[in-house]
Amino acid sequence: MLVLLSGGTGGVKLLSGLKEVYQEEKLAVIVNTADDKWLPHGYFSPDIDSVLYALAGLIDEDRWYGLKGDTYNTHEMLRILGYDEFLNIGDKDRAIHIYRGEMLKEMKLCGIVERLRKVFKIKVKVFPMSNDKVTTMILTPRGMMDIQEFLVKNRAELEVLDVYFDGIEKARACSHALDSIKKADGIIIGPSNPITSILPILSIKEIGREIKRKMDKCVAVSPLIRGKAVSGPAEKFLRAKGYTPTIESLIEIYGGYISKLVVDEKEEVETREIEIYKTKILMKTQRDRETLAKFLLELLGV
Repeated sequence: MLVLLSGGTGGVKLLSGLKEVYQEEKLAVIVNTADDKWLPHGYFSPDIDSVLYALAGLIDEDRWYGLKGDTYNTHEMLRILGYDEFLNIGDKDRAIHIYRGEMLKEMKLCGIVERLRKVFKIKVKVFPMSNDKVTTMILTPRGMMDIQEFLVKNRAELEVLDVYFDGIEKARACSHALDSIKKADGIIIGPSNPITSILPILSIKEIGREIKRKMDKCVAVSPLIRGKAVSGPAEKFLRAKGYTPTIESLIEIYGGYISKLVVDEKEEVETREIEIYKTKILMKTQRDRETLAKFLLELLGV
């Protein structure tokens, strides 16, 4: 079994390549849920949905989130009514939120994700990192806010003073996610935001401990190219936690979890702490995504 740790965008793009070059039934994805949020209409789980939509071939590839061809009639009517819905949510996407919110009254998130996986006829296993609520909180000069308020409502423009994962100490791993790691022949940490997408997963105690036991089978893909994030405000989050947007910082963050790090072919880095492999990591096309996926499979020998 091959396991991918993923948040949004970068991890989802890589997943789109992996599912085409690796046996889907033997692929599992453990997804960040610290971006999740209760909304008036239901439960918003952006990274989970991006993973599901990508695997179902339904994701909007212009943005790498949301459903392609979705309409925004409900959002527009709320705007006309004067309701401040800062998240631009499509009508079909909203239906998923409503369904998930209702189902959470009678079952856990892991079970709901499994139901959605079957509805979308997805062969790849998809697991939330935890059934327990974890929320990424961003400290700014304007005070504390959740990550959606920071990224969307404030357009990621505010200074980031610190990043916290509220609820992480008590959160337990989804049992199926943990089992997949134990059975894994290879583990890939996707090129999602290291602080807000990957660290919440690794900070779930059982998950972090199990991955450390398998570090010789674990490789990470850098989300940085020459000190710049491929997407999103990763640089701000890194600096807020005392790091710099460099390969050296990635090695420090993922130290103890991985034995190999894949960086862009243009990077100049020398280290004896970890094995560094260079290739093209910018995924502009499906061919790019599949080529990177094949490179990782060869590296892991799976």
